[in-house]
Amino acid sequence: MILLFRKHIASRLAATVSMGILASILPAARAQGAAPTRTQLVSQRQSGVLSFTADVTDIQGQPVSEGSVSFETAKGSLGSVFVHNGVATLNLTNPPAWARTVTAVYHGDSAFASSSALTTVVSDQSSTVPGFTVTASPSSFTVTPGQYETLNLTITSQNGFSAQVNLSCSGVPLSVDCDFNPVIATPPANGTTISSMQVTTQASSGVNSSHAEPLSRSGAAYALVIPGLLALAGVGALRRRNLGVLRVLGMALLLAAGAMGLTACNPRYSYEHYQPSPNYGTAPGNYVIVVSAYSSNGTAITQATSTDASCSGATCIAMTVQ
Repeated sequence: MILLFRKHIASRLAATVSMGILASILPAARAQGAAPTRTQLVSQRQSGVLSFTADVTDIQGQPVSEGSVSFETAKGSLGSVFVHNGVATLNLTNPPAWARTVTAVYHGDSAFASSSALTTVVSDQSSTVPGFTVTASPSSFTVTPGQYETLNLTITSQNGFSAQVNLSCSGVPLSVDCDFNPVIATPPANGTTISSMQVTTQASSGVNSSHAEPLSRSGAAYALVIPGLLALAGVGALRRRNLGVLRVLGMALLLAAGAMGLTACNPRYSYEHYQPSPNYGTAPGNYVIVVSAYSSNGTAITQATSTDASCSGATCIAMTVQ
């Protein structure tokens, strides 16, 4: 009897372990439903510009034209670029000295799996002018309207720079807000500091103004018929010369008719029966958030420029709204 009980327990444990293994394998199998990709990364320096080119293809070698590639280092991202015809290129006009090893990370989606590639470069930046760089982590993200994303901006001092750095953003639609905490950051000399950046989108709300509710029959009666009948009754009562009570009643009816007519046409009535204009929210699409950063000592301004030649600010962030 004891032997049968032990065999029963052993079989139950084996079934439980098998179910656990199967449960751990199924999510991974589902995640592998996206087509595998390959990323290759090469770098070259020409005319003082350091370029990184990432080639993204599927397993058959066909170029991928979805998603974005971020170029990462141990100290932060150098920037993100959307993939076009399987190619994403980042041009660095003033690469930071610490950017020795760069990894290109392709961010996949439901159709394509992510992949990465690594390369080693030697920076020849030799400037001794105090300054600073700004990098974003992550440098690309995807949201739906109504969501928000929080990023970390790393301000890195170069050549002993230590002063207040003011942050701002541009390149986003009016329905997108950027909030920095702190908005003014001060890195220590040859050190780093972090400012948190929250990007908030708007969801659509309201209804189309072309579908505004028309004036109902009861509203028309309230606004026209009832005040009109009261006015006629009031005029009839006033024409009674010998009955003072009816004359007073006539005056009251005319006042009631006027009050009802004005009430039916007041702004509150219009607001309640005709809905306000809708808010369409943040439109889907690809956006580039440009983060600007500058420092001023009262006589001179130090402006941070991105290492990416195609970015007009301190750093650029790729935002995809689905």
